[in-house]
Amino acid sequence: GSDAAKYGKHSLLVTGTGSTKRSGLLDRAVQLLKDAGVSCTIFDQVTPNPLTTTAMDAAALARKNNCDVVIGLGGGSIMDAAKAAAFLCTNEGDINDYIFGRLQGKNALPILLVPTTCGTGSEGNGFAVLTNPETGDKKSLRGPFIVAKASIIDPELMKTMPQHVLASVGFDALCHCMEAYLSGIGQPMTEMMALRGIRLSAENLPVVFHSYEKDGDDACVAAAWEAVTWASTLGGMVIHTAGVAGPHGMEHPASGLRNIV
Repeated sequence: GSDAAKYGKHSLLVTGTGSTKRSGLLDRAVQLLKDAGVSCTIFDQVTPNPLTTTAMDAAALARKNNCDVVIGLGGGSIMDAAKAAAFLCTNEGDINDYIFGRLQGKNALPILLVPTTCGTGSEGNGFAVLTNPETGDKKSLRGPFIVAKASIIDPELMKTMPQHVLASVGFDALCHCMEAYLSGIGQPMTEMMALRGIRLSAENLPVVFHSYEKDGDDACVAAAWEAVTWASTLGGMVIHTAGVAGPHGMEHPASGLRNIV
């Protein structure tokens, strides 16, 4: 709430269809915004592999309610949809024209991101991966305008993930770091960050996975959660500069055309 109040008075809170409601996190976020004097319009229609049309619907709702700040509360799909919606609030036209470079964007509403999974690293970069439902194209809206003003990264918010989701997103974070390290457009800083993320994932993801149903207050487990969360954010940051490689190049058309999640 206090961070959102730095950037606006009426937020568009973008989230998914169920998990943040079931966990109580959505209600908690709305109350924190209210306590800080920030009103809230909720858009809760984001699904895995978010659609270009969903982002446009979210932006239309934000414009209708004169929202001046956008908050993404959820996993990578939610954060990407939130970034795209913030972009569309200040850039007219079809988002696909911006994705394919036919139009150039200028700015976006301020964005705050609160990840509830530790995989995509979307909280640390200027990418919004969207699927066009008409063509099956899964591509990224990219640019500095959709880098979050602030990201609130708290492992405590991620412990409601099912164990199989933890395994999947944790491996995604590892892949981001590995692909960025191998990328032909990497540079010394991204290499250092990628290697750090690889080590953190390799050493700590198994600890978190195998202790999933055990006492979350254990100091070693808590430290491992911090580590995999930081590895995820590092992965998002390094691909912003170095990009991804073959694995994600193959994944995007496959999941775009077959809705693989």
